[in-house]
Amino acid sequence: MKKYRLDCPLALARIKEDRPITIKDDKGNTSKCIADIVSLFITVMDKLRLEIRAMDEIQPDLRELMDAMCRLSILSADFDGKQKVNTWLDKFNNMSASEELDDSQVRQMLFDLESSYNSFNKVLHDN
Repeated sequence: MKKYRLDCPLALARIKEDRPITIKDDKGNTSKCIADIVSLFITVMDKLRLEIRAMDEIQPDLRELMDAMCRLSILSADFDGKQKVNTWLDKFNNMSASEELDDSQVRQMLFDLESSYNSFNKVLHDN
């Protein structure tokens, strides 16, 4: 930093704390993390209701949802919503990009996401 006269105090603080940017946590960003999770739940459910069913159109948002839930420290590792989202991610990983969910899969995924979203809201109200 001295050699190139860089002014990057936050990067230096992360280096001193031994917390590289690849480590995800919600320290100081709990509200943003909660907002992201809510937004992603709604986005995925809306896509399904709008009959967007292709793997390549749903999986990226679902992956982001899972990452956001993993970052949020108030959610336990065995949180039911994480398990359900992860199950769907596993299903999508076994599909090709152009494959689509059928009617019964869409219905089941909507049910799983809605119940996960309700569980998430319950966790928020309990904390």
